Amino acid sequence: EVHRPLTLRTNTLKTRRRDLAQALINIGVNVDPIAKWSRVGLIVYDSQVPIGATPQYLAGHYMLQGAASLLPVMALAPQQNEKVLDLCAAPGGKTTHISAVMKNTGIVFANEANKDRCKALVANLHRLGVVNAVVSNYDGRSYPKIMTGFDRVLCDAPCSGTGVIAKDPIVKTSKESVDIQRCAHLQKELIVAAIDSLDANSKTGGYLVYSTCSVL
Repeated sequence: EVHRPLTLRTNTLKTRRRDLAQALINIGVNVDPIAKWSRVGLIVYDSQVPIGATPQYLAGHYMLQGAASLLPVMALAPQQNEKVLDLCAAPGGKTTHISAVMKNTGIVFANEANKDRCKALVANLHRLGVVNAVVSNYDGRSYPKIMTGFDRVLCDAPCSGTGVIAKDPIVKTSKESVDIQRCAHLQKELIVAAIDSLDANSKTGGYLVYSTCSVL
């Protein structure tokens, strides 16, 4: 429940971290690089302007993301010109990160089971200048029946939501045992689908990254 600082990811499709940091400092946002492990993350100490409505945000120069959410894409390590699947993609933080690492080459299939959440996903892809992504709206568990042969798959599975207690304490009392069991079963089915979607003979990849915020 400890308060975590606000962090953001520089969109390297449109700018460099040092240029973004200076631009934000100039309008009253106090930022610093997250740490040596990230080349794109910035930590926001305080801001005199709404951080989700700056000219830089609206122009797609950054995505508001928790520092931990940068790690799955770093682990996935997508390469240029690969075929990549983000199985549970909305709202697009990791999808847009994948596209940035790939420098808008290859193709990224961004799948989201919730049709309403696809709107935010598409909006973020447009805002951040992603042009190598295709959005699909399928139950992730059935994806291998639709398409396979991916070099890399990211399965950022739906979670119990307890990782956001610091921001939303109500989560502590809104989850029941049956919700946790249902979530765990769904995650297992999604992992199996992600494995089946991979190209085991990929010359460059064949990698699956499974990540989740919390399961309890």
